[in-house]
Amino acid sequence: MPDPDVSLDAPSDLRATVDGRPAVLLFGLTDPKIEERQFVRDLASLAGDRLEVRDHRLNAMLLSEDARQRRNGGKTLPAFPPGAQGVRTRRWLNRRRFLLFVGWYLFAVVPALLLTGYTAQLHELLGAAVAILGLLAVLAAYAQFVTLFSHATDLVDTEVTIAGTELVRVIGDHTDRADMHGGTVVVLPSGAKRGYGKAWLLGFPHAVALLGDPRTGRLRHHDDLHALSAVLHQSPHATDRAAARNIDSLAAQSQVSDPTQPDGADNSRLWMSLTKAGRILAWAVVVGSVLLTGGWMLESTHYLGGAVILIGVPLATWWALYALYRVLAVLGEAWQTARNNH
Repeated sequence: MPDPDVSLDAPSDLRATVDGRPAVLLFGLTDPKIEERQFVRDLASLAGDRLEVRDHRLNAMLLSEDARQRRNGGKTLPAFPPGAQGVRTRRWLNRRRFLLFVGWYLFAVVPALLLTGYTAQLHELLGAAVAILGLLAVLAAYAQFVTLFSHATDLVDTEVTIAGTELVRVIGDHTDRADMHGGTVVVLPSGAKRGYGKAWLLGFPHAVALLGDPRTGRLRHHDDLHALSAVLHQSPHATDRAAARNIDSLAAQSQVSDPTQPDGADNSRLWMSLTKAGRILAWAVVVGSVLLTGGWMLESTHYLGGAVILIGVPLATWWALYALYRVLAVLGEAWQTARNNH
């Protein structure tokens, strides 16, 4: 968007509006044949102060590094681990989540369905009570175990920006701000928090940033760590300053080299989409088990078997929509990868 009273002398058919102000639409992000975030970073870096790059779909103001530092008095810490290492870490986290899913199905879903079926043969009300308790146990087990590595996966994909004394993260449509001078900052050592593997974590006190790789324990680049500790050292709270000293000790152990070459990471989005599409089969087994249990109980119960099948119908509908979403995501990534490779 141009400054007030500045004309870009653009043809009228190119004019657009951003936040109600006149603007010029240069191109859409579907046009470049490179990865979306990387394109925006490159454009912002080349343009410097002359151009402010705003990506509404990423819900972020993406500026050049120099412009960020002048605006925020800090810097943006890139998603970690970088490049191919980040791809391998996401695969590692997804494999563990899949193993937890299998365990949840075998030790929570299957016993709950079998116990419901057998008790329903003894007495239908007893079977209904067991079904309700089993459903609660299955949901609780899923929330406790299957989602164990979900937050770590989110942190792998998230950049954090030092804005004054705040640490800012953009997650979907939500912007999260954590005060680094609030007296709540802690550095959590490897293994201190379940679901984060070998990673050191920066917490408030909940984990908001990875200081190390969950898969290997490899620490962030020492420049990133020093940028965090520099802000924390200025805090009036002893807790924050203690966290700064812990980060300084980690920076001394950090590897000087920070290889960020993709090494095949360009196709990582397609690979991850294919991996997530495999969840279609896993959830098909769960939904099918519920429907089979309902059919098994139809002959021995008056109402419970039909009730279980009625529960299975919306589950099957949800599964069909989920499968469609995953298939379309894979096709979209395949198309984008094909364009990038040509």
